[in-house]
Amino acid sequence: MKRKALRIGMGWKAAVAGALAIFLLFPAGCRKKEAPTAGGGGETIPLDAPSQIGNYREILKKDPGNLQALIGLGNLYFDTGQDLLAIEQYGKALALDPGNVNVRTDMAVCYRRSGNPDRAIEELKKAISMNPRHAQSRYNLGMILIHDKKDVEGGIRAWEGLLENVPDYPYRDSLKSEIAKMRGMGQQPKLKFK
Repeated sequence: MKRKALRIGMGWKAAVAGALAIFLLFPAGCRKKEAPTAGGGGETIPLDAPSQIGNYREILKKDPGNLQALIGLGNLYFDTGQDLLAIEQYGKALALDPGNVNVRTDMAVCYRRSGNPDRAIEELKKAISMNPRHAQSRYNLGMILIHDKKDVEGGIRAWEGLLENVPDYPYRDSLKSEIAKMRGMGQQPKLKFK
């Protein structure tokens, strides 16, 4: 399952989701201040996230090695912007299934959003080494290199690797166009983080 950046819809659903986001993003106790995301479209916050989180916690109390519950809880924390908690659950899941490139990629996004782009890059490179055709890892690596590390050439190389290794990439033409613009004008990309 691919995780994407947090997005809240319009209207009354946005108001409910916004209130829920405030509740979930600021739990009791201290949290590390998170780095701003690069924006982007993505999934909405599940309105029943608190009950789903509670359900997964109950499952994990009884069965701490339940891989699907660890991933599910990590995904809910990801979707609600609780990146440090997501990293914790994803780390436990990866201890059981170290070859899960989707979980590793999601964890990398959480590292990036929590202000640790170097660790994000490390995790994305591991994911790519396990599955060179994993488009999301390659795309996110390019975004982090360009936006966080200011390594435009490295980001372009990551995206060219995506185009080379994933010939059926659905956003191929727009990515090629963005690479050409960056090479020709030295501009920052206007793409959204996924």
